[in-house]
Amino acid sequence: MTVRDVLKEATSDLVLAEVDSPSLDAVLLCAHALGVSKEKLFAMFQEEISDEEHSRILALLCRRGSGEPVSYIRNTKEFYGIDFFVDNRVLVPRPDTETLVNAARDFCRASPKRKRILDMCTGSGCVAIALAQLFPDCEISGSDASPGAGEVFKKNSRQILGKELPFIRSDLFSGISGKYDCIVSNPPYLTCAETDDMKKIGWPEPAMALDGGLDGTDILSQIISQSAGFLEKKGRLILEAAPGQMKKLYAILANQGYIDIEIIKDLAERQRVIAGSRP
Repeated sequence: MTVRDVLKEATSDLVLAEVDSPSLDAVLLCAHALGVSKEKLFAMFQEEISDEEHSRILALLCRRGSGEPVSYIRNTKEFYGIDFFVDNRVLVPRPDTETLVNAARDFCRASPKRKRILDMCTGSGCVAIALAQLFPDCEISGSDASPGAGEVFKKNSRQILGKELPFIRSDLFSGISGKYDCIVSNPPYLTCAETDDMKKIGWPEPAMALDGGLDGTDILSQIISQSAGFLEKKGRLILEAAPGQMKKLYAILANQGYIDIEIIKDLAERQRVIAGSRP
């Protein structure tokens, strides 16, 4: 069997399994099983593969067909042009979250002052580490209630930055001290019903990284209401949320005394990030 044959077989299997992107997933999984890049795989189309290699590919296809994300199978996900280690202890980084990084980037660039930044609910550390690459002189930390997330965060910061960024194990602000110039967060913001639906189909991402309560805004509301005491004067709070939550969050921010409130759209033109400043 050639690489071309196995790719065709893999794509057909994933189509039958009704995965979202069968052709791309087939390429990624075949390349991973053979230990080559996508580009190298395409150059190998006419090469024969061994029975053992074929078995490895079939095992990965079985995992994907059962609903496991490609990123967990390959233990890697690209975000902001950086390859991050991921497994089922953390949420898989989404392209939408790059909007959160860009909002923090723009805030940091607006002033030459060295910033102290906290990435709350950091998970894999993708936001904190992307910001650390953009602003190596800033003091950037990550916090999360999950010890598993802390391990992944530290692994990624070592592999990508060559050093460990500070990690604080904390349920929101319970273990946080001091003040920050900027707090960013991509907290759980799915509704209970959405999270339950995902559990029913065996969704492998950690529920604690998804479930935001009845309407998805429980954690977001807590962060807004507790954040004022942890932000410097003119400090910025930047949050990722669902488009349908923005009106409520805007009102909560305004009620808590935040000013310069801004809603930012993602690449798909959906309202994705909301930010406000302390006076």
